[in-house]
Order: sequence, then C-alpha cells, then structure tokens
Amino acid sequence: MDTEKIFQLIDRVLPFEACLYHQILPLSIEGNTLHLGMVMLDDVAALDYARRMIGYQNYSLAPQSLSSEHHHTILTTYLNYNQNRPAPPPTPPRSPEPQKEPDLHSKETLVVESPDELEWEECHKPEARSLQDTISDPHSALPELTISTRYRDEPIALISQLPPSRLIQELLGRVLGNGIGRLFFERQEKHGRILWSQNGVLQSAIESVPLSKFQALLDELKQLTHLPLTPVTQVQQVEIERSYQRDRVLLRLRIMPSPTGEHATLQVLRGAALKFYQKQQLTSLSRDALGIAQKLQQKMDELHSHTQTATPLIVDQLQPDVVPALNQVLQIVEQQLTELKQIRDSYNKEN
Repeated sequence: MDTEKIFQLIDRVLPFEACLYHQILPLSIEGNTLHLGMVMLDDVAALDYARRMIGYQNYSLAPQSLSSEHHHTILTTYLNYNQNRPAPPPTPPRSPEPQKEPDLHSKETLVVESPDELEWEECHKPEARSLQDTISDPHSALPELTISTRYRDEPIALISQLPPSRLIQELLGRVLGNGIGRLFFERQEKHGRILWSQNGVLQSAIESVPLSKFQALLDELKQLTHLPLTPVTQVQQVEIERSYQRDRVLLRLRIMPSPTGEHATLQVLRGAALKFYQKQQLTSLSRDALGIAQKLQQKMDELHSHTQTATPLIVDQLQPDVVPALNQVLQIVEQQLTELKQIRDSYNKEN
C-alpha cells in the first residue's frame, strides 16, 4: 500500500473521521474506480456511506479486505503525518482583479458594538479578555473553554481587521469543529500569515497580518495554554484538555523560534479523532511503563544477586537510604496499580 497516496485520498475523498468510524481506507484510484479497504466487508452502513461520498465525484467502488492492524497503523501514521507536515499554500484568487481591503463597516451583517472594538488598545482592557478557562461544574475536574463567536458566518478575510482578543475568538470558534482542526501561524519578513485547515483540508487564509498583531495573537494562545509570554529560544509544545460544548477537546500548541521570530501551530482534536489519539497515548504510555518496570526488575535482580555474593562488609556499605527509598517507590506504584485496576473494572462494567 502506498501510504502517501492513501493520505492524499483521506484529505480529498474520504475524511479521517469517516475512515476511523466506519473502519475503511481509500487505498487507490484506478480510472474511475476507488479501491476501498474495509475491515468488515459486510458492513452495509460503511458501504452506503462510501458510495454516497464517492458518488459526488463519479467514482465507482471496489471493496477489498483490510486487516484491523493495517487500518490502525495507517491511521496512526496519518495523524503523525498530518501534525508535522507543512501547511499547504492558500488557493490563489480566481479573479485577476486586485483584492480590496476588507471594510468592516461596509457589511450590514457584521455589527460592531462600538468603534473602540476595532482599536488595538481594546484588547489590553481587562474586560476585553474573552478567552475564559474556568471550571463551571464543581463535580468535573476538566476546565470549560468558553469561546464567544459573533461573526461565524462572515468570510474570514472580513474579520481579519478585528483586534487580537476578538480575532482569536473567531479563529478558535472555527477550528473547534469535529475532527482535527489546525491553525498555522507563519511569520514572514514583513508580516504574518494564518492558515486554517480542518481534517487536513485547507479552509482559508489570512494574509498580510501586521507583525505586532501577529505576535499579539500568539500571546493570546500562550495565555490560553499557560505558557510564558517571553519569546521562546527552543521549540515549546504544550497540551491542554478542556470541555467545550459538553465535549472533550485537546489543544496542542507548538511554538517554534526562527531568525525572524516565533511561528506556531495550534492543533485541536475532538470527537473520534480525540478518542483515537487518547487510545494511542494510553498504548504508548502502557508500553513505556512496562518497559521501565522490566528494567527495574532486572536491576533489582542484579542488586539482589550482588548482595547475596558480597561480603558482609561490602553489604554494610550499601547506602542506608536506598532500601527505604525503593520500598516507598514500590508502594506508590502498587497503589497506582490498584487504582488503575479499579478504573478498568469500572469501565468494563459500564460497557
């Protein structure tokens, strides 16, 4: 299987979430035929969905069997690929006419509450801090992310004149859809550029963002993810999980230094994409924990063997705090294992 072609087909033909939910993969296209890998060939719902999607593009369907392991591996690779690949350039405008500078006041549907809202100083007022990160439910340990969008139906080029505190709200409102949302903040020599993609497909771009405003947008994201506002000297990545519209969402902010200043990528996982990512994280952490435990057991065996063959004088020179410290670590691990078993048993009962 050509993974590069599969990734392109996921971006263009069958989106990631559908592939994950229906356990399918677009493998290749020959002529007008799409070869579709299916974990369950008799899944009528998956076949109906795939036929409906490719019918708009005049493709016929050729299902073929695909193992669950291959399906899982390719989607995992796609997630990593989609996270690290450079953002595609925006689609050039079809019209050769020069674009006019968007005017917020020329659109009746875009109501500005006060002229001050368009001023740079507005974003520095305490009441203008609209990114809320609070725990609204005392029984939930997950903070709620409250995003206020006023211009969701407006073209993204039109809202580009909003001040940073308001613009970041509108951008987050768009990127927090289901699946994998992504904002790429690219700093250029004289200005910045912002690209928005959803499930690997470029949606729109904001060009020629003044550098001062560009940096203010990055600072808004740093504050949201509790990063220092000072410029980074090496790559910084932080993940925060929040509640948004009663859904769990994961925000992954990556800040990258460069000779011209900071670049950033904000990736948002929600729905099936988040569940898939969390499953991968648990698998990876479990594998790492088991490997460390096996190494600890090996070292304990070696320590025990050496103490059995060493002379009493050498054993007496063993650091007095080693055994109590090891015992404390093992007690903590034992307690955590008990809690993990309880969580697993509780989950199994619910499902």
